Amino acid sequence: MDKKIYNIVAINPGSTSTKFGFYHNCEKVFIENIYHKKDELAQFGSIQEQLSYRKLLVENRCACNGVNLQEVDAFVGRGGGLLPSTSGVYCINDKIIYDCETAASGIHHPALLASQIARQLANKYEAKAYIVNPPDTDEFQDLARVTGIKGIYRDSHVHCLNQKEVARRYCLEKGITYNESNFIICHLGGGVSITAHRKGRMIDSNDNLIGDGPMTPLRAGTIPAKKIIDIAFSGDYTHEELEDLIVRNSGLSSHLGTADVQEIMKRIEEDNDEYAKLVLDAMIYQFAKAVGECACVLKGDVDAILITGGLARSEYIVRNLEKYVDWISETWVMPGEWEIAALASGAYQAMTDQVDVLTYTGVPVFRGFHSLKYHL
Repeated sequence: MDKKIYNIVAINPGSTSTKFGFYHNCEKVFIENIYHKKDELAQFGSIQEQLSYRKLLVENRCACNGVNLQEVDAFVGRGGGLLPSTSGVYCINDKIIYDCETAASGIHHPALLASQIARQLANKYEAKAYIVNPPDTDEFQDLARVTGIKGIYRDSHVHCLNQKEVARRYCLEKGITYNESNFIICHLGGGVSITAHRKGRMIDSNDNLIGDGPMTPLRAGTIPAKKIIDIAFSGDYTHEELEDLIVRNSGLSSHLGTADVQEIMKRIEEDNDEYAKLVLDAMIYQFAKAVGECACVLKGDVDAILITGGLARSEYIVRNLEKYVDWISETWVMPGEWEIAALASGAYQAMTDQVDVLTYTGVPVFRGFHSLKYHL
């Protein structure tokens, strides 16, 4: 008897695009990325108001690509907007929808539309609806949560979906098991997360969302706290403007007026722009320091350093990063982002009973140190 072919639509809304793919099991049929102009999205007062618009785009473009949505077995979304949860595949339930609609995590990003689009399409076309390794996955060890101010904790905001997919592919190539290995995985893009993976869990990382760790093409990274306090009380910025600066308009963009590494490389190579080279090299230097921190967290027991994300396409960045870190372990480069493939793979594994399908309860993985032994 022939193996059953499952038709899967994977959905990943972003700040400037709606990306989706159609898969037969884990085999890509096509991926399409619909880019949105600023004025196109400006007509909506909030991200939540974009829901019907983006859902209709996915439906229409699937039809244009010859997909009969009545024959789709599962719709799977990236997730987002949820409270901290464990990694894995989740069925999309009412609690997920509510927490996405209300942005329970406090993070307002178009990724919170993914679950809602998947659920609505699944209901309409009588299919399954899943999310896989949501952005709010939290596997931190307790040591990683503590800060120097009592009651303020470090949160897990990591490119979980892409990182775990890259780890899975590396392990398949090498014939090893993720749950028995230690990795440092560097997702390098507009946002950056450099994460220590120990025996299948992401035990520590910089915070990809709120200006922690290395600077990035768009984000400030860690800034001395008093300097941020001085800026905040200078009267030059509102709360929203300062947050926008730190999270979306700093890093390479602040120094050089662009986040485009290709343009920056052109300035360096053709115009001999010494300042552009200094800033780009400083960003790479900060990436390397974050890798070193993860090596310490893993006590030097590192099977490989995996480099992924859009910046991994830059030979200059990868080559110079490797010069700092190749003494720690071998490096393995897998450029780009593999979220759509990871979503389809997770849905396929769920439908073929290769993994347990989890139920989201809305109860955070971590709710503070409540035991008396922590002296709170």
